Amino acid sequence: AQKKYDKALECYETIKKELMQICDMIKNKEIYENLGAKLPHGILLHGEPGLGKSLMAKCFIEESGLKTYTVRRNKGTDDFMKEITETFERAKENTPAIVFLDDMDKFANEDEKRCDAEEYVAIQSGIDNVKESEVFVIGTANNVRKLPESLTRSGRFDRKILIPLPTSDDSYKIIKHYLKGKKVSDDINIEDIAMMIQHTSCAELETVLNEAAILAAYSRRNSISTKDIVDTVLRMKYDAPDNFVKTSEDTTRKVAIHEAGHLVMCEVLCPGSIGIASIRSREGHSKGGFVRKCRELDRRPFEILVSLAGKAAVEMYYADTRASGCQSDLSMAADQIRTAVGQSCTNGFEFMDVETRFSVSMSQNLNSRVEAIIHSELERYLFKARDTLIKNKEFLEKATDMLIEKETLLHSDIRALRESVTITEVFI
Repeated sequence: AQKKYDKALECYETIKKELMQICDMIKNKEIYENLGAKLPHGILLHGEPGLGKSLMAKCFIEESGLKTYTVRRNKGTDDFMKEITETFERAKENTPAIVFLDDMDKFANEDEKRCDAEEYVAIQSGIDNVKESEVFVIGTANNVRKLPESLTRSGRFDRKILIPLPTSDDSYKIIKHYLKGKKVSDDINIEDIAMMIQHTSCAELETVLNEAAILAAYSRRNSISTKDIVDTVLRMKYDAPDNFVKTSEDTTRKVAIHEAGHLVMCEVLCPGSIGIASIRSREGHSKGGFVRKCRELDRRPFEILVSLAGKAAVEMYYADTRASGCQSDLSMAADQIRTAVGQSCTNGFEFMDVETRFSVSMSQNLNSRVEAIIHSELERYLFKARDTLIKNKEFLEKATDMLIEKETLLHSDIRALRESVTITEVFI
């Protein structure tokens, strides 16, 4: 059981320690009782789907060694209500025992504003009924907000543990685990895979790697290559299937320059922040690639500069920027500046947003002044972005050429590229 437990939680050390502590209390309750410590009334594991909450709960149950009674929604309301009541009664008659409530937010067809369903009332009654007996309750839920506070409060679920999306370090360990038993080529770089699909659920990571194995087998290759994984990630995560057809050489270069502008700006402001960059078209887009960060930039001015860097890069080489995706970048930058002006009071409290100022409406004069500030800030940031790229022109042109040559750049490609040029830093 310990080996399964370690595999399930090897990348969530903090959660593992917390669950192991409770298991230790179940197995060695005398040690804790001597100090006046009582076993928590219950634990609730919650988080997005596909993160292994049920697996963690099952590993916890196996490690505890206690008899377990599981409740899942698989009946109509009347039969299900009866099952809930009988389950708690059986557990109380066969202590010590565990009641496992799996996918609790699916027990009733309720929402966040109306969550006092009779199913949840039955669970509350069941928990209260076994409170003084040796029955431990563990539950899982995707959306804890759909559960009534009266159910999730302390005294019923003393510990509520959020299962987060895996970080890049977590993803690295998960990917390494899922690659065991698969034949992979020597060119596989687990760090690259983790950087381009971090903050992805465990289930989706497993699916990506399995799809890559299917792709390699269908092509009759002896092992899974980096290309198999990259093609799978581009198709599944970024809606960019392997049907990319380059248009004219000039259009391809314009797209590459645009994406290289975003890439270079990110790497100048925050080295190592890009997980993947590609000029492969996404479904629903006639042309244009994408750049994805593996970690967020820590300042809004950086985000604005990155948004404008594609337009600034294209304008260094072309007069016409209409077909290069610049309009959406401009809109994004304008929204970021509008937020800074209205919510963060970048230009003083006079321009605080309407809701914050409790005004009925914004006057036409004030609105015009705000828009004038936004346009002025756009010009200032665009000039700064252009100046930064000019100072790092070698980096920009090498990134452009590499995108045209390889189509998709991974984290290690970008790192090697960054280390091959001289970076001129900018100060915001």
